[in-house]
Amino acid sequence: MTMQTQPQPKSLLVVAEANTQIVVPATKNAVRVTDIHRIFPVIHEWQPTVIVLDYDFLGNDTEKILRRLTSNPFYNKIKIYCYKSRPHTKVDGLLTALGVQQFIYSPVAKTPKTSVTGKILNYISNATISVKLAKAN
Repeated sequence: MTMQTQPQPKSLLVVAEANTQIVVPATKNAVRVTDIHRIFPVIHEWQPTVIVLDYDFLGNDTEKILRRLTSNPFYNKIKIYCYKSRPHTKVDGLLTALGVQQFIYSPVAKTPKTSVTGKILNYISNATISVKLAKAN
């Protein structure tokens, strides 16, 4: 009797710090790597179909990792996503040329715009406090 090999389920590899905002699904098909030197051994062992690279965590190593992934035919079926805190035209263009297929940007908390009235009231209150402190001395 011969055993049939079942097709490997889709798997996800996330390369990021343990305390990052990237949420890894709680399944047996997802792995998080927090050590840059473990990326390629884990890829060979796990054979993921998708890799998410945290640009803020990897920094300049992102380019080296992407060049290695795109130059070796063993990795050519892996989809590469890049998580970044904010878009940057030049960097994103380079990463796209190096093989990133999609970017995931961190949700940015919007700061409320201060109105002119708010700025004037803030200035007046600061000036009043300054005058009172000067008189107290």
